[in-house]
Amino acid sequence: MQVERLFTKVTDRRVSIELPDSFNDGQVEVIVLALDEAPPVMSRAHRRPHPDIAGQVIIHGDILNTVPERDWDLPR
Repeated sequence: MQVERLFTKVTDRRVSIELPDSFNDGQVEVIVLALDEAPPVMSRAHRRPHPDIAGQVIIHGDILNTVPERDWDLPR
């Protein structure tokens, strides 16, 4: 299942959304929820490795170019 979550403003009782290409030719379920308050602000917490493994990894070679970018399955 793919999920696309967004917050948008209703204008003249209408909402227009643009979905990624991966949704093309598929069926979707649309659920509309009225918000009583402003949408949450997503903050990115700083991630840290577990203390038992911090500083223990040794990188040998180029890890960024080992797989072609087209194989990452990233949205465009």
